[in-house]
Amino acid sequence: MNILSQLKIVFVESPASLLKLNKESIIWSAIYSVIAILVFGLLFIFLISHQDTIKSTVLDYLFPKSWQMITERLANFLFESQTKIVLSNMVLSGSLVMSSIFLFPIKEKYSAVFEKCCPQKNQTPKEYPLIIQFFEETKLFFIYLTVQSFILWLGYYPYQWVNYLSIALSYLFLFFTFGLDFISPTLQRHREKYSRILKLFLNKPVLIVSFGFLFSLPSLILSHYIFRFENLTLIEISSILFLFNIVFLTLAVPAGTHVALRLLPQIQHISPIKKITTLISFSAMLLVLISSLFLHSQLILSLHHKSQLLKASYSIDWSSTKYTLPSFSQVLSGQLSSKISFDVTISNPTSFNLLIEKSKFVISKKHVDIANIDLNGFNLGAGEKKIVNLSVNSELDLTKIKQLNNLFDNWRVDYYIEVYPGIPFIINITEG
Repeated sequence: MNILSQLKIVFVESPASLLKLNKESIIWSAIYSVIAILVFGLLFIFLISHQDTIKSTVLDYLFPKSWQMITERLANFLFESQTKIVLSNMVLSGSLVMSSIFLFPIKEKYSAVFEKCCPQKNQTPKEYPLIIQFFEETKLFFIYLTVQSFILWLGYYPYQWVNYLSIALSYLFLFFTFGLDFISPTLQRHREKYSRILKLFLNKPVLIVSFGFLFSLPSLILSHYIFRFENLTLIEISSILFLFNIVFLTLAVPAGTHVALRLLPQIQHISPIKKITTLISFSAMLLVLISSLFLHSQLILSLHHKSQLLKASYSIDWSSTKYTLPSFSQVLSGQLSSKISFDVTISNPTSFNLLIEKSKFVISKKHVDIANIDLNGFNLGAGEKKIVNLSVNSELDLTKIKQLNNLFDNWRVDYYIEVYPGIPFIINITEG
């Protein structure tokens, strides 16, 4: 099957297959749509009506009420640090997976009814029991969780090339997930499992990605505009995109069934997957998933530990201040270094540890590091009070500033913390 044939199946045959819907198929499409709207509509109504309570409960646990403005900014950090395209694609991909998990028996019945409208020669369905179908859908959920958590972690880093990579991966994954979610049920109904289905899809990437593009395009266009409304929260945006996408999920079921029936002769030629290949694939996926979840959990723990800093009390011993200023020779050479340290008595009244990792600020101009400011860290146990020596080391290299005519342009300041030894998390403080 060449590329033109794949494109024809997606852009011509699959939309045309919707004309084959008979009375029974239309009834099941209505059942699928209504139940999806009821289930997820009620869920989002609950989340929207209680979003302030949910947010305040979490933030009040982390911060005192007097820091309300800061808590609002921190709550929006994970939302604002991600490219909006990545977030919208994540919501749309999530709607696919959530509908698969909660509505898979209805989707399966809807697809099976439509298959009767376009029977294939010598192809009789031999359906798996529902428990096996559920297990297969659970595999899809873990694939989604693995890839999406990896893409989200990439999106946190404030580098342009990383943002482009996370956007490209989010688009590809959205399109691939759409194709996988609506084409595979019919193949499974003919006793095919995800291992062979994925191998077939990897051999036909144009067909799968094109199918996902076709049926997710309207929702992508809506998401492009809806993220411009700054007064909408992520929960409200997700609910609008989710419910709007149900229309195209309903249309994708019969279209995906048609595409799957066209692929049935192709999958017969796919060689069985070796057990060692399956083992390596799932092991790699599990490793990525565990690593991603670990990094996200470390980030959350890091924010939680730092939040205790706002609840602690401090007393600075100014007499302990020590400092080293740049020498005259350093001023002449343009390479300056300085250091300041002082003792602080810190009292941690909370029942959680107060942990501040060793961190640094990097000031750069046109992607060239000009200055580094290192901050030492400390650890204070729950209910503990002790004297901590804080030190700040700074290095400034003025020789790296090549042009003076645009001295105030193209500067950026990044804050580096270690969520785990050797793994930095970078927060862009300012750029201009």
